[in-house]
Amino acid sequence: MLGAVPIIAGQWAAAPHAQARGPNRASGTAPATTTGTATATDLAARIQQIITRPTFAGSEWGMAIADPTTGESIYASRPDDLFVAASSMKIFIAGTAFDALGAGHRFRTAIRRTGPVVHGTLRGDLVLSAGGDLLLSGRMQPDGTLLLPDPDPTYPGGAPLPDPFREIRGLALRVHEAGIRRIEGRVVVDTSLFTEAREGIALGNAQITVSPMMVNDHVIHAAITPAPTIGALANVAAMPATAYLRFTSQVTTVDGTTRPRPLTVSADASEPDGTHTVTITGDIKLNDPTSYVQYYVPEPAHFAGIALAEQLRAVGVAIPDRTVDHSLRHVPGAPVTEHVSPPLADEVKVMLKASSNVHTVTFPYLVGAIAGRDPNTPKATYDQYRRALFRAAGIDPDPTGASEGYYTPDTYLRFLAYVRRQPYFASMRDAMPIMGRDGTLAGNQTDSPAAGHVYAKTGTGMMLSPGSTSTAVLHKALAGYIGLPDGRWLTFAQFMHQSASQDTAMALGDEAQEAMAEIATAVYETQGAR
Repeated sequence: MLGAVPIIAGQWAAAPHAQARGPNRASGTAPATTTGTATATDLAARIQQIITRPTFAGSEWGMAIADPTTGESIYASRPDDLFVAASSMKIFIAGTAFDALGAGHRFRTAIRRTGPVVHGTLRGDLVLSAGGDLLLSGRMQPDGTLLLPDPDPTYPGGAPLPDPFREIRGLALRVHEAGIRRIEGRVVVDTSLFTEAREGIALGNAQITVSPMMVNDHVIHAAITPAPTIGALANVAAMPATAYLRFTSQVTTVDGTTRPRPLTVSADASEPDGTHTVTITGDIKLNDPTSYVQYYVPEPAHFAGIALAEQLRAVGVAIPDRTVDHSLRHVPGAPVTEHVSPPLADEVKVMLKASSNVHTVTFPYLVGAIAGRDPNTPKATYDQYRRALFRAAGIDPDPTGASEGYYTPDTYLRFLAYVRRQPYFASMRDAMPIMGRDGTLAGNQTDSPAAGHVYAKTGTGMMLSPGSTSTAVLHKALAGYIGLPDGRWLTFAQFMHQSASQDTAMALGDEAQEAMAEIATAVYETQGAR
């Protein structure tokens, strides 16, 4: 998955030129197996009507639907064939995190001091100790709700969160309340929890630094506003504003008669003090609204340290200039205060409901470092937990094709059935997108009787067809749970792929997701009547 070459920014893309694989390479109209009841026959007919629409000509589908309590197979078509999972595979990461850490696990971001406080002056360093909290971003609101905008701020086109330093500001206020008015030493960031590493997050082959210190999802947005006259440079501002970087504009305001150049980060100069000067290049049309470009901070700990220093100064704590050190290990000190995160049940929602790839690549490190107490090779230790969970679910711990992002519908059903029997089931279920209500399924089947009763993870991958510069292969996935009126829960997994032109692939992806949601509605209506 990390070597993906997606042609659009989306969820996890699959390997280039990926197609369904397996012993049965039949078309999307292949015969399916059902229970043989009248409701099952009705369901099969409705599914067939959906997947054979002219829109999906040439597509290939595979799916399985079952009752995890009785083991009854309700519908299956190519359940053992391999398909591209795309972002639906985040179910496996979330399940491993729930299994290893527990739904109630909380992450603690601590402030310590290395010296005494004498008449309000800290004679030593102030240490920000990273605890792996992924919600130091202002997403969690005072009323307990979570901001999950669409698109997510980490995705192209996503706007900044409104108050990304809220938690850091809260820590600064509590330092002030603890009686510290001046710091003689440095602001130090301790990342002992695990060793930082670089990981790909798809999105045009973007990479981030995975760190136990995450502020604002590792993102600073370049907010680009057109100038009042054609030919002039657009204004580029940092959101949030921070001394960590400054943007310079090479963005031209244009009339739009020709296709504008894309807005991109074209240069990133690291300064001696650890700050950055970043150049944004491209075109923006006169009178267009503000556009946003994501800049992923390469030194998350340094960014966090600067943010804390700025917030400390804002609340009245004096700090010498340029006194931030980052990514230090095992810095001792006496406790001052701490921020305690929401439970894991909320932390995973950004990965599942909003499909954040930034959070996705971080969770394996957190599981390995916290549950496995492995700061050096946490990703490998995470995989031991994931393999053990697969074994417990009756799944090959190293399923064929998984390293390239391929899974079978049956693999998903086995995994989901196992989770259904675990104490964290309700927490994981509720963290998934809810059809017609929230997350990446908010706009699907909003008026269906099944709206609010289907909890499932979406997946999208698009890449160029072999030898083509204009034809793409679309991959779609949807897997999760359907709650029936009689209280039963069903598990399901759907996959499809289809060739399309680059110009039509995005629209086709939306239609395919709606079709998958329609199938979920058909399951709800036919099986709920039993």
